[in-house]
Amino acid sequence: MVFSHPAFSDATDECHREPFGLRDAEIISIRATGDIVIGTDFPVSHYPPGFEARLENTLRTTLGQADVIFGNFEGALTTHNRSPKLGSGSPYVFAFRMPPHFAPLLRRSGFSILNTANNHSYDFGEKGFNDTLAYLAQAGIETIGEQDKIVVMRVKGVRIAWVGFNYSIRHNDMHDGPRLERLVREARGKADLVVVSIQAGAEGNGALRVVDREEIFLGERRGNTFAFAHRAVDLGADLVIGHGPHVLRGMECYKGKLIAYSLGNFVGYNALSIKKAAAISAVLEVRLGKNGQTLGYDVIPVRFNDERLPELDSDQLARYLINDLSRLSPLNGSVQLPVMEERRAHYRSWAQAAGITHQLVERRKPVPVKRANRDVPAK
Repeated sequence: MVFSHPAFSDATDECHREPFGLRDAEIISIRATGDIVIGTDFPVSHYPPGFEARLENTLRTTLGQADVIFGNFEGALTTHNRSPKLGSGSPYVFAFRMPPHFAPLLRRSGFSILNTANNHSYDFGEKGFNDTLAYLAQAGIETIGEQDKIVVMRVKGVRIAWVGFNYSIRHNDMHDGPRLERLVREARGKADLVVVSIQAGAEGNGALRVVDREEIFLGERRGNTFAFAHRAVDLGADLVIGHGPHVLRGMECYKGKLIAYSLGNFVGYNALSIKKAAAISAVLEVRLGKNGQTLGYDVIPVRFNDERLPELDSDQLARYLINDLSRLSPLNGSVQLPVMEERRAHYRSWAQAAGITHQLVERRKPVPVKRANRDVPAK
């Protein structure tokens, strides 16, 4: 188990608490992954022989065991062959279509619930989106992200409500404050625990830092994830899980609730970049008490192989990166994962090679320079 790390029990932040009076049967373990794109078979399939068995084995090994395993599924499970993205005139066209039989593979690998509120859920239109929901449901996987949808799962007798948001009006729009309030409060009334998923923010190697402002990317308003996450907790969320930037971001313990601002990628088979900061990621594990207490958290560091599939990372680079990013404003530095000091130099070399060291230092506000008054000479 991830929580057997010797430094785990020594943490002192509000998101590590002793489970006084709670039996193991009353503690819920949730594992959450980053973005999932299992390649595409559009316009033609490029999956090699034996790929599915290899993928399933890889996912099982990386995910391990938890009461609930959650991820952000990007793309469509469909045979529909028309994408509204084609012919749009945009130079940025990424349309991901995956065969429907990948749905039971994801279930066998451990996933019990997936977010579909993202910018690739409609890659193959309304038909593709509805097919995705249907195939996942047939496989026994719950989905969140549809407008006004709240999923309530019962795990060990504990009711867990899930709500998914992103920056688009096709889903639960993060910009819609009244909807956020209504859905989180409604979820709070239906369940013992509330988990909010948010897909938002800019993307890529330059988007590691959490910022307290609206992020604009490719001309789209990608939301203020920091303000959204805080508001969700204020309204009653017990855990906020972020996706979208395709790289890791920092984490924060806010009012005793964990916020993971981006879990990067998890599967990007021949689709997502594994360059620079996107070469690594992490699986988050959180333990929650039945009454909403955050009892602990940790991560399973991963890195991507040449097929862009996850493998356990013995260097554990994600721990160092998350720690560095969590120290930077506007985050409060409350999350610090256990690391092996003898490997810190290796991490620094990796960060330098990835070209991200400038993002790992606090930005100082410029000090106004006083300029001497220069009198105009009298004529």
